Amino acid sequence: MDPVIIQWAQKSLQNGYTPLDIAAAVARRAAHQAGLSADSGGPQLLSYGTLVAPDEYVYRPEMVGAVYEQSLDSSTRRNSGVHYTPVKVAQGLTDIILSKASQGPVCDPSVGGGSFLIAAANFFLYQGVSPASIVEELLWGIDIDPGAILVTEAALALWASHDDWIIPKGNLAVADSLEEGISAFQSPPDGGFSAVIGNPPFQNQLQEQTVRTLEKTKILRERWDTSAGPYADTAGFFLLAGASMLSEGGVMLMIQPQSFLSVSDSAPIREELEEKIDLVGMWIGGANIFEAGVHVCAPLFASTKENSKLQLWEGRSIKSSNAIRRNKGDSWTEIISAVRGVPRVKLQGPSLKEIASATAGFRDQFYGLQPFVCEENECKGESAPLITVGMIDPLRSRWGKGTFRYANKSWVAPVVDLQKLQEGNTELFNWVKDRLRPKVLVATQTKILEVLPDPEGHLVPSTPVISVECDQKHVWLIAAALSSPAASAGAFARAAGAAMSSDTLKLSATQVEQIPLPEKSLHWDQGAEKALDAYLADASSSWVASLKDLGQQMAEAYCSDKDVLEWWSSRLPVWR
Repeated sequence: MDPVIIQWAQKSLQNGYTPLDIAAAVARRAAHQAGLSADSGGPQLLSYGTLVAPDEYVYRPEMVGAVYEQSLDSSTRRNSGVHYTPVKVAQGLTDIILSKASQGPVCDPSVGGGSFLIAAANFFLYQGVSPASIVEELLWGIDIDPGAILVTEAALALWASHDDWIIPKGNLAVADSLEEGISAFQSPPDGGFSAVIGNPPFQNQLQEQTVRTLEKTKILRERWDTSAGPYADTAGFFLLAGASMLSEGGVMLMIQPQSFLSVSDSAPIREELEEKIDLVGMWIGGANIFEAGVHVCAPLFASTKENSKLQLWEGRSIKSSNAIRRNKGDSWTEIISAVRGVPRVKLQGPSLKEIASATAGFRDQFYGLQPFVCEENECKGESAPLITVGMIDPLRSRWGKGTFRYANKSWVAPVVDLQKLQEGNTELFNWVKDRLRPKVLVATQTKILEVLPDPEGHLVPSTPVISVECDQKHVWLIAAALSSPAASAGAFARAAGAAMSSDTLKLSATQVEQIPLPEKSLHWDQGAEKALDAYLADASSSWVASLKDLGQQMAEAYCSDKDVLEWWSSRLPVWR
């Protein structure tokens, strides 16, 4: 949308006009440019307010919804999970799904500004369907926001009308799709919808502004007969609602936060969807599609009787990518790995939890330690180094070798004052003492698994660093296994999409415990020796050489292919 229009909308908000006033002004201007009367017979939105939009621009129907959604204040958009879908993205995804659907009614269960329905209208028009039939029969939408329904009605009417107004009739409903489903409509299409599309609200359950109440989660579980956990994003429930609206042979595509593919609390939703309908495609959008910067994807579902390859698309341009073979029930995160070029590995063997236990602190530990952390040269009593994620490089500690952020402050060599901690917080002191044992620390948000061995057990992990605690004799073996190319590739297949970037890893302590170990062999022993060499390296050349030797030994230990080693080597960080 033109920056001048955005500035005009922002100025109008400052002058006390509402988002509906602004959308109505755009709709009236669009109607005037199309030679349509705004006085009678038109959509209800045109009667809102008296604001006048600038007249030196061409106003397209989709601008009505765009200006409405972007005029909602930031807190409303954030709390409601509203993210405007760019026109080209909506059209590209709609073209994909409708090309796989039989011609019939289409529903957007979280219609917002109507961008997906307008995209569907464009698709049907290209197929030769009349504008009146498209708007009156084929396009259906639901939204909990009455303003969104008014805006969508106006946008569709403007799209379809030329000499006389063509208005949607009974196929736009103010309702909550998550509670009512297809019953939101008084007279829904017989048999359901040929396609369900849309961009439902993202409501991350780890953010205070968007968290559901426990009662709401209970209602959703009961309504859609799912055991999804409390941290499942609300957008995932829309997939269950959408699937319930489909006709036999119908197709569905709805944008989701990419974390939906990996979050364990959403696993029951993923499993239930695949029991009802087949996952046949996936768009991996990445970041910067929406202003919130959320990494997004869009699973494509259809009923199929044959095992075909999973189609893939990526990016804002919705570029087609190489299809992959996938069996029903396989991990969804492997799809992200395939798009990102991560080699596939099959890891077998006993899991790490057979010889170690992994744990990670929570907010209580992170914030609880703050008053007891100081620079090493300022601490007069017994202390222990505090290790943050930024201090961990592969088999190397950067503690004391740079500047790092912890608790909104810069540090060089932070330590926990154990004496003051014992006096000030006995429970937290006991937690810290339990961490002061032989272990291997695992960083998060990294391009490969990056670990720091602590054979003497003198380091304190700062949340979200994961502490893998074990017998001292196993420290270097575990460090080598976790540092292996196969472990990183396998971790991407299990947890891609959970991190802030789809190109980085973020494992939970439980997922770390589940990493398979190689069979006991000379290669694993030699890999452990190379892990020690890398840990002791005092220069870039010896460090890099040791890491590459470790990679080769562990590739043999895991019987992994050469391409896994090459992929891993290309992602090693530089010496810092």
